[in-house]
Amino acid sequence: MRRLAAALLLALTAACASTPPIAPVVAVPPPSASWTLQGRIGVQAGEQSLSGQIHWQHSVATDEVLLTSPLGQGVARIVRDAGGVVLEVPNQPARRAPDAESLTREALGYTLPVAGLAWWVQARPDPDAIFEATRDAVGRLVQLKQNGWVIDYLQYAPDGRPRKLAVTREGLGIRLVADSWRTE
Repeated sequence: MRRLAAALLLALTAACASTPPIAPVVAVPPPSASWTLQGRIGVQAGEQSLSGQIHWQHSVATDEVLLTSPLGQGVARIVRDAGGVVLEVPNQPARRAPDAESLTREALGYTLPVAGLAWWVQARPDPDAIFEATRDAVGRLVQLKQNGWVIDYLQYAPDGRPRKLAVTREGLGIRLVADSWRTE
């Protein structure tokens, strides 16, 4: 009888044992063809550094990236359309190139990965290039490696969008904090 009671007690306690909760999968908002991002940016390239605000309007056909100083003065404006990319910097003539990467390399001495960033700020790899991704327990990107760049996702907003990113490659570091997103 004691054995039966002990077995019954053991069975009851095993039945009451709880399984660890399954971590919910956090859905990243679907990619949007058109969006506006406002936030802060810091760029460190060797001895050169820049910090300030970023205002980025993106659509399939165009991009307009406005970089301003912490006090709001325009530092650079990059505009992409069907004709290529134009970089405007105060007190200098506008420069034009077929893509933002070659234009920023020529004008600034380092490459800003504008085409890749359009995907990376949405927590997605560029679909036209191979990548390596590391995800957390809920499925969000923690790190993405693509085209020689390493993108670390440091913080997500409650809506599932990346809030803080660190983008690095060969002596260049970009930190981006998205303060607001608007999809159109």
